[in-house]
Amino acid sequence: MTTEPRTSRRTAVAALAAGAASMALLAPRPALAAMSSAAGIVAGGSVAGSGGAIQFSAFGSKLTLDDSAEPILFCALSWLDPAGADGAPLAIEFASVASYGPTEVEGERLMTGTVTVNAEVTAPFALWLFDGGVLEDKDTAPDRIRLAVGGAAAVDGTPVALGEKTDFSYDVEATLDTGNIQIIALEP
Repeated sequence: MTTEPRTSRRTAVAALAAGAASMALLAPRPALAAMSSAAGIVAGGSVAGSGGAIQFSAFGSKLTLDDSAEPILFCALSWLDPAGADGAPLAIEFASVASYGPTEVEGERLMTGTVTVNAEVTAPFALWLFDGGVLEDKDTAPDRIRLAVGGAAAVDGTPVALGEKTDFSYDVEATLDTGNIQIIALEP
């Protein structure tokens, strides 16, 4: 006497889900836009500050699609200075991006937009990131960073519009003590 295996409810539901997923894979999809170019920069580490190590992380990217006239910008910034501009801890967080791209200096990228300062004040910013090259050569061309916020952001001809007046001004330029800044270029 042979008995046939019984299908449990759990097995039936799993089989139905697998079948539905298979059908979804075969369904027609809208065409994805072709990427014509993508480039970016990633950065993280610390620089010396007046009250200790300033910790930061940053990311900037520009993606151009074949069917779009305007590039898509992705940016991020987190900056923690234990002594800030006036001796109090300072936390600067990315809010919005206005521009991102290379400067006249080879290996340097500039990002502009707005940030929040200590989760209270919104201010314009300009961030310059310089990639000195491969890690083995950092003694000859070290990575550098400059962050200018508030009144200090409209320096060196940056495309930052100050908009609302702010009394806050913060400007730090330094060579990285730890970490790395790396330019990334993606081929489509």
